[in-house]
Amino acid sequence: MKRLIDAWVLELKPYIKILEIGVGTGRFAQPLQNAGFEIVGIDISRKMAAKAKEKDVEQLLLVDARLLPFKTMTFDATISVHVLHLIAEWKKTLQEICRVTRYAMFSLGYGQKDPVREAYGNRLKEYGYERHRPGKSEQQLSELFCPAKSLFVTSYDVYADGSLTNLKERTSSSQWTIPEEVNSKVVDELKREFAGKVSRQDLYLLKWDMKSLKTYCHDLQHSENQILPVDKKRVLD
Repeated sequence: MKRLIDAWVLELKPYIKILEIGVGTGRFAQPLQNAGFEIVGIDISRKMAAKAKEKDVEQLLLVDARLLPFKTMTFDATISVHVLHLIAEWKKTLQEICRVTRYAMFSLGYGQKDPVREAYGNRLKEYGYERHRPGKSEQQLSELFCPAKSLFVTSYDVYADGSLTNLKERTSSSQWTIPEEVNSKVVDELKREFAGKVSRQDLYLLKWDMKSLKTYCHDLQHSENQILPVDKKRVLD
């Protein structure tokens, strides 16, 4: 985490006002705020934002990322980590990021897939189920539209036992549509294959140049004729 924050600080150095989409518990916002950046964190979860508030993150808003309440180019840069895959209208969210951001968007990328989670997905398909991800992840975005910069940060160990525990407890929203009995059966099968194993993961800091990303969003919109506007009443509800 220290290496990651150090990398964030160096890459964000040219910028002052930063928006974090999906601020969550403030794990990035707090240290970046302490490093002198003006961070505005948004989240749709009141409980998550409350955790960030406990860490003294100063500027927090309960906001739907598909309808950002900011003027055009309010922020120098935007951070989005593990957010877009949760949003069916991820393209609308990306458009909003492009609208309110002046220079760059940042996220994280990974060098390898977690072998346990990959095996979990494959085994689910054998039973006729799939993990449900409404949108596209930032990792998938990096495959659809190449970042201007991909900076290696560090390598770290991924413990299979930890992944198995998280899968067993269905901590990921993509598992919530999987029946409990199917989930338990698949995890028990994977335990026999992966228990006690350790794999290695490479972590990268991704940066998209906003000018290029805006062009990509514009082309996305034209390829689909029009991205429908968000139902404001539904957002407020």
